[in-house]
Amino acid sequence: MEKLHDIVAAKPIEGYKVDVTFDTGERGIFDCSRYLDKPYWKRLNDKDFFRQVFVGYGTLVWPGEVDIGPEDVWEFAQRY
Repeated sequence: MEKLHDIVAAKPIEGYKVDVTFDTGERGIFDCSRYLDKPYWKRLNDKDFFRQVFVGYGTLVWPGEVDIGPEDVWEFAQRY
């Protein structure tokens, strides 16, 4: 089983993307737009709400317990 890589920093950027840093030191751009049509993540469509992203317990979190797990971010982030 592959090790789970925690997110240690996150900064919202253009569109519905987040610049993330993992505990490995690797960085990437994670596009959240794939989640916007799903009921649980519907609130992310509000750009002001989306910009409130922060890191909690190694994952991307928004107010009201909206989150995206680090395993998805690790898998789909475009690393640079």
